[in-house]
Amino acid sequence: MKEINTAANKPHLIQVDYIRAIASLSVALFHLGGKVLPLLNYGWLGVQMFFLLSGFIICWAMPQNYTLKSGGIFLLKRLIRIEPPYIISICLVLSANYILIDHYAADWKMIMFHLAYLNNFTGKEYLNPVYWTLGIEFQFYLFVALFYPFIYHRYGPFMVLALCLIPAFHIGSNLISLFPLFAFGILFFQYKTKVASWRTAVLICLLITVCGIMSIGWLQTITGLVALTILMLPLKANAWVGFFSKISFSLYLTHDIVGSRTVVYLGTLWPKTILFKGIEFVSGIVISVTFAYVFYLLIERPCLKTSKKLVYLKR
Repeated sequence: MKEINTAANKPHLIQVDYIRAIASLSVALFHLGGKVLPLLNYGWLGVQMFFLLSGFIICWAMPQNYTLKSGGIFLLKRLIRIEPPYIISICLVLSANYILIDHYAADWKMIMFHLAYLNNFTGKEYLNPVYWTLGIEFQFYLFVALFYPFIYHRYGPFMVLALCLIPAFHIGSNLISLFPLFAFGILFFQYKTKVASWRTAVLICLLITVCGIMSIGWLQTITGLVALTILMLPLKANAWVGFFSKISFSLYLTHDIVGSRTVVYLGTLWPKTILFKGIEFVSGIVISVTFAYVFYLLIERPCLKTSKKLVYLKR
């Protein structure tokens, strides 16, 4: 047995850190203060940046000689990477609800649906407002596991474009309805790995943009293009960006559990003035970031290291 030539040898892209940091902070700021501070009302668009980034980075991290036989290892690596932090965050939500909500009764059937991301299909609410995006991400992992050989093919860009046409006609749901965002990232991967020439990439990018505006709207499509632009910029490493990139998943998972509840609790104690609302907001951010860092060190980082130890093997 020998290890397949993987993308792990590819250089780390600083631009990825910027998108992770911007996206996670935008979503956190939106949930902690978007209803009070109008400037933060568009922070939810950080989710769209994450979708584009997944379209690129998941393909970028795939082994060059990937075959369907490697699909099991790929999915196992992703599950080890995201599932333990996700499940532990669910336990945190349940604990917080039990402590803070009088006569809280957990819907265990709905909670079990969480484990396989089935709430996206059943219509049942998620315990945390960000969990729905993890369901979309897992659908994308399944898509990549099955179709990566077609993505990493000279006709791959045209397949991606064809899939973008489906939501443009308002049919499909879940992953397919948001596919133009993932498609931007996939297309950049295809250009980066020379699957698509720059002329082909520009043409298909324009067509994906039209499809995106028709299906998900101009605001989300432009957000995707902004993230795509960041991927192409000659950015330099920054310590703060690197820090927030490192804790981005932990912050994304936990900010509403600890930060939003902090803001709400302080709001019941203090006067309803702009000054105190600002203090509540800042307190929520500080607690969210601090908790996310601890969560990263204790939970996420060990999962990340374990995931990296799994290698794709070729007979």
